[in-house]
Amino acid sequence: MKKNLLALIPFFLLACGGEGNQTEEDTNPKEQPKVEDTTGTSWEEEDDGDKVYTASAILDGPEQWFYVMMNEEEGDVFEYDVLHIIPDDEEEKISNVAEEWMLGIIENDFWFYDPFNDFNGQVVVYYDSEKTKELCSYEAVDGKPDDEVIVYKPDGSVLINRTYELGVWASSKKEIASVNWEFNQAESYLTINDPEFGVQEAEEGKKIITLMESVWTEKSDDNRLWTIIEKASFNNPFMVNNELMNGTLLAYFAPKGLELDMYYSLNFTDGYLDGEIMIYNDWGELDLHERFEMGELVETIYQAEYGDGMAKPIIYLYPEEEMEVEVRLNLDGRLTSTYPKYEEGWKVTAKPDGTLYDENGKEYYALYWEGEQRNHFTLDEGFVIPGEQTASFLEESLNILGLNRREANEFIVYWLPQMENNAYNLIHFSTNEYTAAAQLNITPKPESLIRVMMVYKPLDHPIDIPQQNLYDLRTERKGFTVVEWGGSEYGSKVSL
Repeated sequence: MKKNLLALIPFFLLACGGEGNQTEEDTNPKEQPKVEDTTGTSWEEEDDGDKVYTASAILDGPEQWFYVMMNEEEGDVFEYDVLHIIPDDEEEKISNVAEEWMLGIIENDFWFYDPFNDFNGQVVVYYDSEKTKELCSYEAVDGKPDDEVIVYKPDGSVLINRTYELGVWASSKKEIASVNWEFNQAESYLTINDPEFGVQEAEEGKKIITLMESVWTEKSDDNRLWTIIEKASFNNPFMVNNELMNGTLLAYFAPKGLELDMYYSLNFTDGYLDGEIMIYNDWGELDLHERFEMGELVETIYQAEYGDGMAKPIIYLYPEEEMEVEVRLNLDGRLTSTYPKYEEGWKVTAKPDGTLYDENGKEYYALYWEGEQRNHFTLDEGFVIPGEQTASFLEESLNILGLNRREANEFIVYWLPQMENNAYNLIHFSTNEYTAAAQLNITPKPESLIRVMMVYKPLDHPIDIPQQNLYDLRTERKGFTVVEWGGSEYGSKVSL
């Protein structure tokens, strides 16, 4: 049976960390009645006459997004009252009842793609295909939660309880860390409006504060976890709710399961960094470990090294007809700059001439990003070109690789000033190493994907190296075409 993948991108769970005050509701697991599936169809009918559609879900793509699957032959629009979401049979076998990965539904935004974006009725998400363990249930209006949403752990206890109004978080009855906070970087001042969820008293008057990404992130760039760890955030004694910070500030990434991932840990005395600080990347690896004494850096115990910086990758989208396109980038490294701003992906309307519009109608001609990967590229073949011949070499090579005149022109205008005054340049066009380090997940899937990543190294003298066959790298343009170009100086990296 053929299936379509329809992404279900879930609601904000901007909370993690220690447990809050437990209530009777928290400690009494919710009993779930078992609902028998009918055979040969995804439809069911309950005793009250409501029509139920059961859809299975998987984790897919480089960033493991949560997808709901529908049967293609059952049409694009369903007339049903209740939507049940269960783990795909194979996924459930692999993940041992799928308890951990089903929680992927609560990682980020919460809304349905077509056709479920028109759904009005009850949504029930289960941890298991037998429907004995409920993750959450709510009433949806136009595919968005418009109701109280209680998220249960696999043991039935309450993880989070929020009220949504047409997909917008309106209030909270239970969180497990502070999410209602605002930060003023210029004044080094953190305001926590939900201290019952994120502030604990520790010994000797110290506090332990736990944060997840703030619900006010759209209000100001100050209200982001990464802003708090910028140097400018410590130009003044650090204050929290009218008090000098004494204790430990803990921040966490959005949870992908029951195990929460630390983002950073900072220790303070009288508003100054004092003691060890530790910052982690989203793979769970330590990026930075330093020790401070009353605001002064004493030693850097560990600092992760990154490889080549990838400069100005530009992504062009050329659909055959105007369409909405979503682009997600999974980088084995870190993004250092994006435009438009990369918020868990780019969502744009693309026209056949390549013109792009964001959700607010702002126009762009391409998507831009820069970043640094964890490992260096391998220069085992390529071309050694005198600096003054760089322009002509690039014109010919980019044409072979499939770039059109405009794309090649923009590439050369950017890179030529950095290369033409070198005595020689060793030039290599990365293939598998680049696509593995910077994976693109594009919906709808393009028919043609052209990715050009030039890696060069300045040389004082020519060297012997096997030449690349660029014709083996060429991709013909047909149908919905996506083109990306970028470059990197071998051994360079963006500052941490």
